[in-house]
Amino acid sequence: MKIALLSDIHDHIDNMLTAFHYALEKDCSHLLFMGDMESLSTLNLMCEEWPHRADIVFGNNEYDLTSHLMLACGSRCTHHKHIGEVTLDGRRIIFSHYAQKVYPAVLSGEYDAAFFGHTHRAEAYYSGHTLVANPGEVGGVRQAPSFAVYDTATNSVEFVAL
Repeated sequence: MKIALLSDIHDHIDNMLTAFHYALEKDCSHLLFMGDMESLSTLNLMCEEWPHRADIVFGNNEYDLTSHLMLACGSRCTHHKHIGEVTLDGRRIIFSHYAQKVYPAVLSGEYDAAFFGHTHRAEAYYSGHTLVANPGEVGGVRQAPSFAVYDTATNSVEFVAL
C-alpha cells in the first residue's frame, strides 16, 4: 500500500493539489497529514479533492480547532486532534505535527513508522526497525515544496519534489 505523507501546506492550495496529482500517479490510496493546513477552506478542499481516506492532525497554525474537527466529521477524513495512531496494511503508524510527540513511541519499538512535520525539512531515518520521517513542506515557505510517499511493503519513503 502506498500512503501520501503531507505536512505544512500553509494554505498553498496549488501545491496541495499538485501533491495530490503526483500521489495519485504513484498509486497512493491513503493520506496522512501532519498539520499546519491553516484555514478551514484548505481543509474543506482537501476533503473534497482527495478521493481516498485521510487521517489528519493539528499543527500550530490551525486557529479554529473546533471548526476543523467539525468539518472533518462525516467526510473521508478522520481528525485525530494532536496525535494520530493508525494501522494500515498491517503497519502500526503514529503521527503528529511535532517530532517530540512521536519520539516516545519510536523509542518503545512498538511502531513500524512515525511521521511528523513542523520543521519544514524532509528527512528519514530508522531507529531500530521504526521508520521516522518528515515529508517536508507542501507550502514551500522555508524549503522547496515536497511531500513523501510511504510504502508499507518496504517500510520506506520516497520524497517527491513539487
